[in-house]
Amino acid sequence: MLGDLTGAVTDARYRASFGRVAGYLPKDRRAVDAWLADLADRAQARTGSHSPAVAVMEKLIETDRNTRSLVAGTLEQLPRALQPIQGVGHLLQCVDQIITTAPEYRAKSEERILFPLSALFANMALTKAGESLLRTPAFNSALQQVLREWCVFLDSPASRSVLTEADNGWLSPYSVERHRLDDYEIPDRGGEHWGFASFNDFFHRKLKPGARPVSTDPAAVLAPSDGTLVRHERKVGKNAGFTLKGQTFSLAETLNNSTYTDRFVGGDVLQLVLPATGYHRWHAPVDGVVRHVEVVPGLVFGTAELDGSGPAPQGVSFGGAAASSTRALVFIESTAPRIGMICLAAVGIGEISSVTPVVREDQEVRKGDELGYFSYGGSTHFMAFEPGSDVEPTVEPSEDVDPEDDPQVATNAPLANAG
Repeated sequence: MLGDLTGAVTDARYRASFGRVAGYLPKDRRAVDAWLADLADRAQARTGSHSPAVAVMEKLIETDRNTRSLVAGTLEQLPRALQPIQGVGHLLQCVDQIITTAPEYRAKSEERILFPLSALFANMALTKAGESLLRTPAFNSALQQVLREWCVFLDSPASRSVLTEADNGWLSPYSVERHRLDDYEIPDRGGEHWGFASFNDFFHRKLKPGARPVSTDPAAVLAPSDGTLVRHERKVGKNAGFTLKGQTFSLAETLNNSTYTDRFVGGDVLQLVLPATGYHRWHAPVDGVVRHVEVVPGLVFGTAELDGSGPAPQGVSFGGAAASSTRALVFIESTAPRIGMICLAAVGIGEISSVTPVVREDQEVRKGDELGYFSYGGSTHFMAFEPGSDVEPTVEPSEDVDPEDDPQVATNAPLANAG
């Protein structure tokens, strides 16, 4: 166990976690504890066999000695106050419970658990065994299968049960106002579930034409999505590229060692966090030609190693998430000489079910053209610029995102000026 998991160390690690800093998990860790206790009760009442993906996870734990040892160690190292789960079988029941239900929306942010698997593993990741477990390739692969199965459920009509106008529904009057749902294309406002085919259909809803007007400033690099700027780094190196919260991450790793990496060495990096319940399609920040598109598989929850010396839970930093999570890389050769090439990394965090580019190599794009979208989950955008672009953000980076605050910048508005 790493330090006093019932005291200040636990709270410090939780406050530094990606989900907490990005506003995807409640500000107070005790809200997660209360939710876990309720989940444990509901899961224990389940009967019947596991879902196919959970059955695969169960077999892995039974047959792989290392995984079995790490799972057991994770549960043993946590005090009962932080972990109401009673053994491996109960843990698997909790996973079953999560991936057969859609996330409920709650008006009170302190009660809002939008990313249940992240919440399930939040306390587990505070232990050395849990941190190791979440970085184990075999267990990470099993988690990816679990998320793919959940994505299938969230793509199904059964997931629409939370798309209601009730107080805890995603279509409640509070949600409509808070998320400006009038900005979006609604299939049938008067119909059941407003005509959405599934929860994911609602989640990656499209904007109405003109809802996010495209800036005409020729010097502007536009925001690829609604979001909050969390970091701006200059003169980024190749292998010891950028440091955040004491952790160093490689530009080369983030760009998957692309042949284009050297063009960005010494340049700037901007990173934007998307609101958990907001717009999750991404758009071209510059005019240009798409030179390369790829999806890079990555870790699901674990992004940083713990050393016991300080607050370093899952998702320890935005940089770590960009370098280790599943991400789509879109390299665009700008038509503006002062900008050159940029790389937009659309990064899926935790529960992200899929990262889907919709552009192809050699395609010409204009500012504001759609590049791709996320299905349900947390997400961040990492943008790399060539040296000489002289990128100057239009807003100051924030180190803590409040889920009740509006995003700093809107899609297609100036995020930075270049040249």
